[in-house]
Amino acid sequence: MPKLKHILPMLLPLLVTFYHLYPQALDIRGSSFISLSGLVGLGFYAYHRFPFREVVYLMIATFAVSLIFYTATWYNLQNDNFWFDYIKSRIAWFFTAYLIMLLIFKVHKRPSFNTVLLYIVSAIALQSLCAFLMYISEPIENFLYSLQMKVDYTEEIMDEAGSQRLMGYGIGFFGAGAISGVGLLLLSYLFMRMKLKAKEFILLAGLYVFIFYIGLFMARTTIVGMALGFGVIAVLYLWDNRAEKKQAKTFFIASIFLMAGGYVFAMFYFSSFSDWAFELFTNLFVHGRLETRSSSGLSEMFLIPKELSVLIIGEGTLEFFGSDVGYSRLLFYSGIIGTLAFFLYQLYIIKLGQTKDWGVNIAPISIFVYTLALNVKGFIDLNLVLYIIFFYFIFYKYYVYMPKIYAKSKNKNKMKLTQIYKRGSTGAVNLTK
Repeated sequence: MPKLKHILPMLLPLLVTFYHLYPQALDIRGSSFISLSGLVGLGFYAYHRFPFREVVYLMIATFAVSLIFYTATWYNLQNDNFWFDYIKSRIAWFFTAYLIMLLIFKVHKRPSFNTVLLYIVSAIALQSLCAFLMYISEPIENFLYSLQMKVDYTEEIMDEAGSQRLMGYGIGFFGAGAISGVGLLLLSYLFMRMKLKAKEFILLAGLYVFIFYIGLFMARTTIVGMALGFGVIAVLYLWDNRAEKKQAKTFFIASIFLMAGGYVFAMFYFSSFSDWAFELFTNLFVHGRLETRSSSGLSEMFLIPKELSVLIIGEGTLEFFGSDVGYSRLLFYSGIIGTLAFFLYQLYIIKLGQTKDWGVNIAPISIFVYTLALNVKGFIDLNLVLYIIFFYFIFYKYYVYMPKIYAKSKNKNKMKLTQIYKRGSTGAVNLTK
């Protein structure tokens, strides 16, 4: 069992990861957490003399996407500042991810990829715990609400939404379900790629169920993360020779009982939200339809610009016009050019952090696929998670892999030189003269 002196240093990177994923949960002089953390991360990056060339490539790509968005706004003579907010928030998230990885490497020296994913999962589990405690305790609810930004959380909105769903700490409704789904995706990967002891398995399986039910009662998009997580398990089970297949079977069996227990827990505490939260399952098993009231209207919201100029470059504004669908909103904002740039940028993040192990690459790729699926329902990207994964592999490349290769090469050269000197002493080759 880890000692307290080993656990305490982990709290700082955990908290920074938490507020990175839920930046609106902490008000910093009227701005979100990433405004300050991004500045601190950038300061450290400058102090370390801008060590990674991949960062330059990604910054150029970030400015390029923002320029495309700005061009759409400028061309259409609009005053929409989304392009500015986009580049500002992505840079803040980007260098906060650098700060997170700096802290994790400081604590763990040579952390594994699984360790980094566990930090992300733990931060999501912490938010789920906060949501539950806020629901059962008014003092905790008042305290945590006092910490978060007030711009998007007026009493009217909170009261209206609170009567229908579970309100968490620092959530953005649709975004809350999206991040909870990321937790389920990463846990699915860990069950396939991380050899777990019995206690570790029980803990992670319990976290899976807890995150699922709390996420479901905050936003039903959590179900999409669970479904894609099963897809990740299937892919790794069938084609990955490093997969823990016995562990996957145990997880499926255990999850049946854990989900049943979680359902009893959920109905005991959140019975007033059950009709809304379980609407999809009710329609599927009772009526044979895989839909909800909100999803049934998506076909009408899936709009495509009819004018050629709008289809190519958009209207230059992301103001809500009656459609929640992310693809439609992007098309009307910046056309096909901006929409492609938006998604290709995310693929570029993944490409820069790719490894030779395709099983590991499944983790960021699954997050990208998850983003594609979520944009059918609403507008979202999950770059904030991809940035953390990107920086892990860049840190590993520069601070672990390359020094190790250099050390091996140096040792080989020493061995060769020793052999030459030995041969020289016998008269075969004498470099000492």
